[in-house]
Amino acid sequence: MKLVVLTSLLSIALVPITATIVTADVPTGKSFLEWCQQRNSLSLETRKTVDYLLQGTGAKDCRSADLELSQRTELLTSSPTPADISDLRPIASLTNLRKLSFYSNNITDLTPLANLKNLDALVINSNKLTDLKPLGSLNNLSDLGLMGKNIVNIQPIAKLTNLKKLTLWYNSIQDIKPLKNLTQLTELSFFSTKIADISPLANLESLTDLEITNSKVTDIQALSDLTNLNKIVLDNNQISNIQPLARLTNLKRLNLNSNRISNLAPLSRLKNLIGLNLSNNQIVDIRPIAGLNQLLGLNLNNNKITNIKPLANLQKLENLVVSKNKMKAKVCPLRPAVCDFNGTGATRAF
Repeated sequence: MKLVVLTSLLSIALVPITATIVTADVPTGKSFLEWCQQRNSLSLETRKTVDYLLQGTGAKDCRSADLELSQRTELLTSSPTPADISDLRPIASLTNLRKLSFYSNNITDLTPLANLKNLDALVINSNKLTDLKPLGSLNNLSDLGLMGKNIVNIQPIAKLTNLKKLTLWYNSIQDIKPLKNLTQLTELSFFSTKIADISPLANLESLTDLEITNSKVTDIQALSDLTNLNKIVLDNNQISNIQPLARLTNLKRLNLNSNRISNLAPLSRLKNLIGLNLSNNQIVDIRPIAGLNQLLGLNLNNNKITNIKPLANLQKLENLVVSKNKMKAKVCPLRPAVCDFNGTGATRAF
């Protein structure tokens, strides 16, 4: 799955470093100009970061690069290949930054980022990252994305009460209690985590978009009062009881692909749904969703359905996927072009 959290405005390539280095560090708190002018005497790891920034400006000298970088409010990298940097101190000199994203599996220390008080959007992808404590002082953050398989403890995030969007992908998080008081959150996304207990989400009444995918969720009772939700993605979990969704009448898109669902009765009141994915479940009776007449897309791939005639009144449907079921006759109750008896359909809500 491709991650797109911040719009990519800058793609920076790292210049290979082969020269012999005599290590000498510039004190923290210095400008990028000072880092750059002394880069030949810096440690190898620090110099890599300086060159990373220098190359990204396209400038031919340190002074020109410093002028450009000091005025930047965004530093966003888009390359799918990790940058070979670990020392963030030169980046900490760019105190006007409001948006910052980087992908480097060598980053372990986020302490320099505490200096970037103006940041409102931050995305970090690093498989060596474990300690998030330096992020606790970034009170202006409204958008945070963290990717990395060794991230376990998210307690420092509890201090970021201005967060509106939080993305936590490909990590080892189990405990999400630190999120319970982040009541400004409107978008929350977990992907490939070890999360099973989502009860701390019950307080997040401002949520409009929620994704918990490839995790271990069984009980979704915590969602029952989150009536501002208009999109939920709960693919690849262990959910069988969807009764808590019955009151979420503002929902427009719902993904429940690859769970253990058989009873669709709780969905009968969700009249605003336009996209519904129920593929890879244990569904036989589809009559409870026969009245969802705003649906544009419906995926019922790989269930135990024998009869799709109840869907005949869903006249707005543009895409109905009913492959891998137990129907003897492949007869579309709608326009023939609407029904797909062979494909798998999209894995996400339409």
